[in-house]
Amino acid sequence: MNQRMYIAIAINDRYTPYAYVMLTSLFAHHAKGSLAVYILQSDLTEESKRLLCALGESYGQEIVFVTVSLERALAGLGEAAQETADALPTTESWSKEMYYRLLLGELLPQETARALYLDVDTIVNGSLTEFYLQDMEGMELAAADDPMVQGNFSQEQQELFLNKEDVRYFNSGVLLYNLETIRKRYTFASYIDIARQYNYRLTNPDQDILNFLHAGKVKYVDNTRYNVFSQTAEMAYGGYDYIAAQGVVIHFAGRKPWNYNGVHYGVEKIWWDYARQTPFYLDLLERVFYDGLRDDSYQTIMSLLKENSELKKNLGEAMAICQKLLGAK
Repeated sequence: MNQRMYIAIAINDRYTPYAYVMLTSLFAHHAKGSLAVYILQSDLTEESKRLLCALGESYGQEIVFVTVSLERALAGLGEAAQETADALPTTESWSKEMYYRLLLGELLPQETARALYLDVDTIVNGSLTEFYLQDMEGMELAAADDPMVQGNFSQEQQELFLNKEDVRYFNSGVLLYNLETIRKRYTFASYIDIARQYNYRLTNPDQDILNFLHAGKVKYVDNTRYNVFSQTAEMAYGGYDYIAAQGVVIHFAGRKPWNYNGVHYGVEKIWWDYARQTPFYLDLLERVFYDGLRDDSYQTIMSLLKENSELKKNLGEAMAICQKLLGAK
């Protein structure tokens, strides 16, 4: 097998700084010329492309921009699928770019036998060679269990997987695609048909679709090394020191290190270790700092504590009066 590794990410322009941090971590652990990174996008500015290309060049790695149109992809499904991209569920956290991974087999060059898809809220903290070159054992994907979903299915997921025995739910943030096999069996239409079949009632849209279609055809990898969930790691594996030494791909699913959310923890320092190596570092730090200054939750909490203190005093006085009255009887 060709030793060159093919990596795919999907971003919009707003996520350029975070993609830059992730790619910095990826390039830091791989030899010059060993990677080709396909950036799936629809709105990157020329400046963002220039920055990302310069990053690739500085490490001697290839970056290829692939322009994606969900509208065109859906239109290509013919009259059986009249939906537009608006029909596919999105949220503030999950943008339309999450669906680009469903087009991977059609977007990447046909000679690409396998590709590794990475979410941009991951950090690559070691070499991916062993993971990428593993024996796929005839499976369509290699992935890691999702500890936040497995065993905690929503009502929609219970309905989706009702006829699937012993569903082992994987996370779609780190996916090794056996493209040679997948292209023979599925197209983009295969994925969209599932969404249409369930009237787009999907909890984790792209992830639910992938778990449904590839159930029983997935090779599972160690999620304490690959696709390590940062919050789980903080609680279960000993935090920063352990994960910095053992984690190869760390996934900041849920809370992001670059957002001020009132709660931060030690494992996030790994993300900032790589962010420090980028030109975005000070801007990212400043944004978190000023978002913190604008957070008025502390004042709200103090106000509630004061109210509770006064309430406790009032209740105590009322209780004393009641006891007096009861004693008088």
